[in-house]
This record gives sequence, structure tokens and C-alpha cells, in this order.
Amino acid sequence: MGQGNSKLSSDDIKKIMSKTNYTSEQVNQILKDYQSVNQDSKGLSLEEFKSFFSIRFKDYDDASILHMFKIFDSDKNGRISFKEFVGALFIITKSPVSDKLSFLFDMFDRDLNGYLDLEESYNILKLALNTSVGLGFDVSQAGSFAEGLLNSMNRNSHGGITKEEFIKKASVNDTFVRMLCLYQSYDTLLY
Repeated sequence: MGQGNSKLSSDDIKKIMSKTNYTSEQVNQILKDYQSVNQDSKGLSLEEFKSFFSIRFKDYDDASILHMFKIFDSDKNGRISFKEFVGALFIITKSPVSDKLSFLFDMFDRDLNGYLDLEESYNILKLALNTSVGLGFDVSQAGSFAEGLLNSMNRNSHGGITKEEFIKKASVNDTFVRMLCLYQSYDTLLY
């Protein structure tokens, strides 16, 4: 399977299915969607990636989409191969909640120091509010809840929340997880 990924063999599909829990129909749909934005068959450029994800993650700003692109681009070649694409979609849609929270932490730890500082925590709070209001949560309840949860997390000597602390506190909080659409029942929002 090269960068172009114009066709997947049945072995390729089986490998993807075994690693992601996607059905063969879902893998083929993901490939079709990927190919629809991959204009030059060299892997998704940042612009192609933005066009795909800005529709699905409309509450994310350009900086968040760029950071997501950098996280997905595991080989750091400036393009998102189909393998990187389907792997990242798996994390977003079908992986356990703790893996999704880990991904979310990485998305918002913009300075890559291993901690969420106040501004980075605020950005997660903003995302939780936007997402939860879109799902019908009351804005005042959602806001005070998310703010309280983030404030309850221990800030270390660096003034930030560690990934472990974030995952530990957030994963056991059913409301926060629902506010961020991290349950598998929400995976149909993408695939």
C-alpha cells in the first residue's frame, strides 16, 4: 500500500479490520473518503486534511487542525498516508476512552511539555462546551461542570496538569466524557 493507496488488497483490508475493529464496509468508505480529498495521490497535504476535518470538527480552530495534522503525520513527512489516516480515525472513533483522552491531551498540549497549562486547559474547556451545547447540554451547567472538573485536577510544580492526572480524572467522569463525545456510541459521527 503506497502513498496513493488507490486500491486495497483483501489482505490490507483484513489487517486494518483486525487492528481497528472497522468492518470491511467501513474501511472501504474511509478509503473512498480519503481518496476524495487526496488530489495528487501522495497522501493528504495540510490543506486536504483541513478540508476533510474542518467539516467534521467545526469547533476546532486552524491551530488545532494543524496540531492534529502533525500528530497524525507519524512519519513526519508532511503528508498523511492512508495508514496514518485510518489509524488516527480509529483512535478518535473506536479506541477505549482512555486512549481518546490521551489523544485529546496530546492535541491540546501545544508546547509539548507534557502538561496542560491554564490556556491549554481553557481550550479543552471551550471544546467541551461547544461540543456539549451542540449535543443539547445546557450551556451553564456544562460550563460550570467542565470548569470544576479541570480545576479539581492537581496542578504540579510546573503549574500544569499531567496526562496521567487528566486521563485519571476525566475517564471516570461520565458527564465530561459525554460532553466530549468520547463514547463509542458517538463514533458514528465519523464512521
